[in-house]
Amino acid sequence: MEDAVPTPTPLPRRRARFWSLVSTHTMNDFQTGAVAAMLPSLIAQQHYDYAAAAGIVLASTALSSITQPVFGWLSDRLDLRWMVPAGLAVAAAGLTSGSYWLTWVVVALSGVGVAAYHPPATVEARAAGGGTNRSMSIFSVGGNVGVALAPLLVGLTAGTLGLGSTPLLLVPTAAVVVVYLAVRRRRVPEVRVEAAPVVSRTAATASTTTAPDAWGRFAWLLVVISFWSLAYLGTTSFIALYVAQRFGTDAGVGAIALAVFPAAGAIGTLLGGFLADRFGRRVVIPLGYAVAALAAVGIVAAPAAGIAIAATALLGAALFVPFALHVTLSHAYLRRHIGTASGVTLGLSTTLGGFLAPVLGAIADRTSITAVFVVIAAALVVAFIASLFLRDRRDPLDVGGDAGTGRTAGEDAIEESVAG
Repeated sequence: MEDAVPTPTPLPRRRARFWSLVSTHTMNDFQTGAVAAMLPSLIAQQHYDYAAAAGIVLASTALSSITQPVFGWLSDRLDLRWMVPAGLAVAAAGLTSGSYWLTWVVVALSGVGVAAYHPPATVEARAAGGGTNRSMSIFSVGGNVGVALAPLLVGLTAGTLGLGSTPLLLVPTAAVVVVYLAVRRRRVPEVRVEAAPVVSRTAATASTTTAPDAWGRFAWLLVVISFWSLAYLGTTSFIALYVAQRFGTDAGVGAIALAVFPAAGAIGTLLGGFLADRFGRRVVIPLGYAVAALAAVGIVAAPAAGIAIAATALLGAALFVPFALHVTLSHAYLRRHIGTASGVTLGLSTTLGGFLAPVLGAIADRTSITAVFVVIAAALVVAFIASLFLRDRRDPLDVGGDAGTGRTAGEDAIEESVAG
């Protein structure tokens, strides 16, 4: 008789830890969103040009991009859970600086805080959530919520009271850190174990324990993610300015567009998980990129601000459909290095495109801000084509079956045997 593979069920205290981690993700990604949300205030109050403003975006992402894989690699070997509050605190500090170069340096250090946070927090959150795909989606949505809150809170502080009021943005972050530390201090009981659907132990072992990491597939996934990041950073950096300048509206209308983008992204993240469980990641990921490309074209062709905002909402929803799927697919590719996979995919998703933010700013300065979204649309078309060549693989953390892959453990075992 074949052995049943157990699947963990979160207990109430473990759920409390999970939701506290979701809240930390909200505030961590709030810091990244706040940098983009402050660009209109920096341009208006500090008289930055587009290239200088985009340089601030680069500062928030450059060191983060470099250090993110390092923190992921370390999280596979060491207990880095202490870096969840530490990274969050450093990230928040980047919002409180003054002059341009001081702002640039401190924001760069905050990017390191963001990088330090993601790998251990992702692994801890998925464990606290029972290792399910749904827990990964919810944790990801926590970050979306933080980015969505950024323009609203920045508007109430920097936009209304001036840039000198930005230290007020540290208050919610400090509160979340206190709650997280309080929950962590409570003893979490051992996880209850229930029998999952029967899976051949031989097949499960072959497909998750002895199977080598698929570094080639992971590298191709990173190619796709790089275009995702360009579209994400480009939109968050320039959509508010685009709407305000092209349609002659005030900054408030542009702020609506910037807030709608990640809010719709939260819906898209949850939708992506549901669709992937039903139709498979190989179908859902390209579908998300195809719709996102059409939405970017809609932003460029929009005749009115309202239509541009609606197209921005569609872009946010479609672009985030593959977001959590990137992470779960990376776990399937790097079965022996889950922390590294988490750090690179989840962290670099919001940082890789930052290297090109100054280029987009230069394009806007020399041509028009509309050209930025033409570039974004083209990048999404390339991402769609590249995503068609992604291959699926059973997630080692999906101990209950093959949801989202359309594959069985036995099929993966045969493939790994042939490949090896």
